[in-house]
Amino acid sequence: MFGVSITERGHEILKTYLQKGDVAVDCTAGHGMDTLFLAECTGAEGRVHAFEIQPEVISELQEKMSPYPQVEIHPTSNVYLEEYVQRAKVMMYNLGFLPGGDPKLTTRTEATIQSLESACRVIVPQGVISVVAYPGHPEGLKEAAAVEEFLKKLPSATFEVLTIRQTNRSPRTPVQHFIYRNR
Repeated sequence: MFGVSITERGHEILKTYLQKGDVAVDCTAGHGMDTLFLAECTGAEGRVHAFEIQPEVISELQEKMSPYPQVEIHPTSNVYLEEYVQRAKVMMYNLGFLPGGDPKLTTRTEATIQSLESACRVIVPQGVISVVAYPGHPEGLKEAAAVEEFLKKLPSATFEVLTIRQTNRSPRTPVQHFIYRNR
């Protein structure tokens, strides 16, 4: 758990919930790091849905995922999640802007909350939704606060929420949430 990046920590936790043949979703595919992780965990028998809206990244993503026929790339917003996915075991969100990309092109609070509402309907019992929020920029700060408020209101009889925050770091440090559906 310690001495690794937030991405590595998330992958270590999530791989304990994934098996070959599962359905998984990368709601913010970007350069495809999480998509690749999900494809390797679910194997050829599984299915991975990857959502990405930036055209310049989609072709890179398609090329990177070409050895993984189980990956379906959706060049659309994750707010349309339920049009493509009915059930999933693990879902991942990596909010903010694309590393190395234009920081003005960022995930948006309203769309993120709308997509999380869909994710909570799509995730299967004993499934997990991972959300990494980046409060280090203005939209990210607003989005991170809205995500926390959304998560506080989830019914505890159905969902457990675990938040990992590095307490002795800047308040602008990324925060990771895991939403577990227990029934």
